[in-house]
Amino acid sequence: MEKISFPPLIAELSDNSTLYNQWYNESEMKFGNLDAHIIASWMVEVVEPIVKAIAALDTASEKIHEVVKALYLESLKLIGSGMAIRYKDEYKEAWLLLAKMPNLAIKFPIKTIALLHDVLLNLEVHVPEKTIQWCKLVESSSTEIKTIEDFKIVGRIYAWKCGLAHLRIRLKADFETLSESLQENIIKAIGSTKNATQFFENPWANNNTKFEGVQGGFKGMTGFFENPPVLAQIGEYIFATDSKSSYALFADQFGKVLIPAVAVDTTEISLNSKRITSLEKWLGKERNEIDTTAISSVVATPDTLVFTLQNSYFIYLYSLGNA
Repeated sequence: MEKISFPPLIAELSDNSTLYNQWYNESEMKFGNLDAHIIASWMVEVVEPIVKAIAALDTASEKIHEVVKALYLESLKLIGSGMAIRYKDEYKEAWLLLAKMPNLAIKFPIKTIALLHDVLLNLEVHVPEKTIQWCKLVESSSTEIKTIEDFKIVGRIYAWKCGLAHLRIRLKADFETLSESLQENIIKAIGSTKNATQFFENPWANNNTKFEGVQGGFKGMTGFFENPPVLAQIGEYIFATDSKSSYALFADQFGKVLIPAVAVDTTEISLNSKRITSLEKWLGKERNEIDTTAISSVVATPDTLVFTLQNSYFIYLYSLGNA
């Protein structure tokens, strides 16, 4: 730890060295050998900046001890699990958000870190390339985040912006609980020209029918389906199945995701799937670009058209626009 330069952190580690050594030894028993160089680097690059930000708000040694203890123990878990090595840049960027929100780091260090990790794990599953973008978006709102609830909601909104379409359903109600200044900050960061109601209620930004790409793919090639899937609308939601697994489909202007739907039987989806030979009602002349005789299932909502094709492992999506 000789590279640490912040005196309060040096004093905390020195005065309580027996405790920190004990926690290190316990972590090695749980995770196996922990590289001391990786821990030292993490302490200097990540933990020290957080402690500096915390000390600027509260210099009490007991408060610094409480926070450093939490940061150290969580760091050992992150390094021991290999996540801080495999996804170093992402976790480093996320943890450094604590230095931008020291009010949360002081009051809820472990809870805030747990929320960060939940978001990062979700992003890693669905849109791993957007993790750093999410961190930057949260940072842009960090000065307006006053409570742990603010952080939860802001985190969800920006995760939706980064592609987690299934989060949009609850965001309007969440957004309305935020302060006016934080609402304005979020709308500015996202770059919306619409009012909040339109922004969260309308899944698509365009007013015209538009091809929005595909979702799914063959499971053997990092996709989802072992067999060509079929679709069905059950209640308010769109489901897909390949006769082996069931998924709920969510899609909007920011992303497309398939979420495992273990409570929905594959047979129920298959029995409720609808087949059709023409897309003229929704696509007009664009239907000519599609071999409609190969359509295996179709679902149309007021704003979205989705269909599958025989022998294809993909789901095809069109936005029908918002008037």
